[in-house]
Amino acid sequence: MPPTRKPAGERQNRVTKDVVVPLRSGSVVPAAGENWRPATVDRWEEFWGSKLAANVEESDHGALRRLFRLYDELERLWEAVEETGRVVDGSQGQPRPNPLFKQIETFQAEARQLEDRFGLSPKSRLQLGITFADAHLSLAALNERLASRPVSVDEVWDEAEA
Repeated sequence: MPPTRKPAGERQNRVTKDVVVPLRSGSVVPAAGENWRPATVDRWEEFWGSKLAANVEESDHGALRRLFRLYDELERLWEAVEETGRVVDGSQGQPRPNPLFKQIETFQAEARQLEDRFGLSPKSRLQLGITFADAHLSLAALNERLASRPVSVDEVWDEAEA
């Protein structure tokens, strides 16, 4: 779990803003691509069921679709590599790595960039400054519960001795 950030007034770099993502309920899942594989469709629906989906604007849908199209193409490429083999014959009959690996590498690099833009990894969420509103609410509820709980002097001494 990342460390908690200092309050904005105490930071040296005050340019970075905190972003709190309000959780929207009942958002509609956009239709998945018609030619996507079932695993990609499941992944698409899983994304739209996550808290991160609340941060996606309608103008972001094109880039998000491109990311999931890349996921789908990567699955197809890996299947093609498995069918044709990891090592294939070159033009002179010499063994060489399957040329599909180069395309896979390119697609993976582009997918990583899009994943970072959408905050699909813990590090990218931290860099984007995304925190979830319900985490703050649960912490506030925990503090409220602890504050309202009566504590006896014996309990304090027992904890201090332990």
